[in-house]
Amino acid sequence: MKKIGVIVGISFLAGALFFALTFGYLQKSESNNPVLSPSVARAETIKIDGLNFAPLVKRVRPAVVKVISESIVERGGSVFGDDFFDRFFSIPKRREKVSGVGSGFFISSDGYILTNYHVVKNALKISIFDIDGKEYKAKKIGVDPRTDLALLKIKAKNLPFIDLGDSNEVEVGDWVLAIGNPFYQDLSVTAGIISAKGRQLGAADIEDFLQTDAAINRGNSGGPLVNMEGLVIGINSAIIAPSGGNVGIGFAIPSNLAKKVVIDLKTKGRVVRGFLGVNIWTISEGDAKELDLKTGGVLIVKVEENSPAEKAGLKKHDVVVEVNGNKVKTAQELKVKIANLSPGDTVQLTIYRETKKKQINIKVGEAPDTVRFRSRKDERSMDLGMVLVKNTPSLARQYGLKTSKGLLVENVKRGGVSDENRIKEGDVILAVNRREVESVEAFRKIIAQKEPGSFIFFYINRFGDEFFIKFRLPG
Repeated sequence: MKKIGVIVGISFLAGALFFALTFGYLQKSESNNPVLSPSVARAETIKIDGLNFAPLVKRVRPAVVKVISESIVERGGSVFGDDFFDRFFSIPKRREKVSGVGSGFFISSDGYILTNYHVVKNALKISIFDIDGKEYKAKKIGVDPRTDLALLKIKAKNLPFIDLGDSNEVEVGDWVLAIGNPFYQDLSVTAGIISAKGRQLGAADIEDFLQTDAAINRGNSGGPLVNMEGLVIGINSAIIAPSGGNVGIGFAIPSNLAKKVVIDLKTKGRVVRGFLGVNIWTISEGDAKELDLKTGGVLIVKVEENSPAEKAGLKKHDVVVEVNGNKVKTAQELKVKIANLSPGDTVQLTIYRETKKKQINIKVGEAPDTVRFRSRKDERSMDLGMVLVKNTPSLARQYGLKTSKGLLVENVKRGGVSDENRIKEGDVILAVNRREVESVEAFRKIIAQKEPGSFIFFYINRFGDEFFIKFRLPG
């Protein structure tokens, strides 16, 4: 019996020694795992020792900046704060200068900065402060309210920058770092994990948020969410904060969604998106049974006339289950995938029509946001110098509007026709010559009937005030 006990004891000690040696080797192997550098040269590597993020932070933090924007807002002229009282007595509104702070980061060595649109919305002046406190004046290259992103540029060279990684590779549970300027606390770093993917909040028109428990607060907006390879996999954008501060539920725009926005804003000054021309709805498996459909997925509720979808043969009540061989379960997923395509691309949709599975190839069109058209009178191209999009409840919340009707002016070209006619970003066009407009196409049709150089009346909602603007079309 003693002999057996000795043998068991020796076996136990041998096993423990083997485990200790093996575990020690694995730890050593993991600690020597190279991590890609976010520097311009990308030549060096970073070593992560356990949960010591310091080497990674030293490399990526210099690429993060503080963004301070200055804008002018109009306040009610009356001390009573009564809009009706102000209008009745024609009391002029007070114009006040306000400033806001946010975050951003360099995405190239020549001074391009990515941040949130809401950080620089309506900004007349944008100041950038780097890690050393040096101030730069930034130029707004372009904005995209539909994703809440903006691209800025400063005049500088050889700047530290961070590359945009592949957000599709992110897994729930992955470690991430959030860097920014919360509550004016410059370049703060917090750590956490990816809590969920594919979140929709109604905060932006096109959204596919990553959720994280890394602490994000006011001022973090526009800052990077970085993975353990030193790559940006998200742009911090929103929080759920019942108490006004961080409660461990923050959201970031996926880097893959931002890549197309950056390219388009750099090359075109605006974002050009794919368009099918369908109204869609998410259908669960349970709802599919109730509706006597073969499967859940994305239900086609309406196919617009003369749209790419109609021309390709897509029909009402078709259920989309795949895009280019990749499964889609929600309307938002399909919307994001199509928006990321370029006009002229061909996309393959796998659908169920009744009980039959089919594949339909569709040549993607251009989303009708930009008001650029040909007049039927003389076939000359007329550019109104503004971007319009159908207003929605989510856009109304984003812009702080009191109406979700009409067409929202997302962007106004400086020095363009709309700018000269006193149209401003954030205006809502409710009617044209007393005819209500609920789609960009309806707007186009009305305008196209008019002679170049003629006048037209827009009925505008601006921050709750409604009035007419006499608009002169380009001649």
